[in-house]
Amino acid sequence: MRFENLREVLLASGIAPRHVRRYLAELSEHLDDLTRQQRDAGYDAEDAASRARARLGSDTELASAMLQHKQFRSIATRAPWAVFLLLPPVAGIAAAFALIAPLVLAAHIGRMTSPHGILAPLWFQQTASAVTLLGNLVLVPLLAMRFVMLADRQRMARAWPLLAVALLVLLDLQFQADFPPPGHRGGSLGIGAALWLHHPGNLLNTWPLALVQLALTLLPVLYLCWTRKRIV
Repeated sequence: MRFENLREVLLASGIAPRHVRRYLAELSEHLDDLTRQQRDAGYDAEDAASRARARLGSDTELASAMLQHKQFRSIATRAPWAVFLLLPPVAGIAAAFALIAPLVLAAHIGRMTSPHGILAPLWFQQTASAVTLLGNLVLVPLLAMRFVMLADRQRMARAWPLLAVALLVLLDLQFQADFPPPGHRGGSLGIGAALWLHHPGNLLNTWPLALVQLALTLLPVLYLCWTRKRIV
């Protein structure tokens, strides 16, 4: 792959991936133009490619030209504390509300709610159960994977994605949907976060779910450790 070493240097130096892609595409086009010029000058393919690459500049020179532009650095490398310390709990809570809000809205519009609970038809119960399963087993692992991939793409230290994943684990998002048989009131739908802070005894009742969530959330971390080890 063209400019692979240059790509690694730029990413490790904090340049945002989109700017790296654009810069390397421009360099490739320029290198093609230089190669054609050398071919037109009478050099064979190998000599033309070598002379064109020399005229383009060394990887060090090309990297230096890009690194002078501080505005091309990604937010993750400019403010990692904001991305990996502040964002994970905010993203987790926002994603949880975004997932459950349509159900709450549908319950209110459909006049299913009352002081005695939700009178939910079967379709609503099935949808709520699916959303609860998605929220409990998929949402947080996906967020963890997003932060891990972000750090890996920028070649950042492992400590940053580990911090983000740890915060997501401590957030301990729990989706809950309990309904009686269709036609009876008393159902409930909700989200809990960091319940262990206020009700430590809750872990005795929810530890199977918490253990599964922990295992799924740690999978992206294992992926990161494996890929970094393989590269080294």
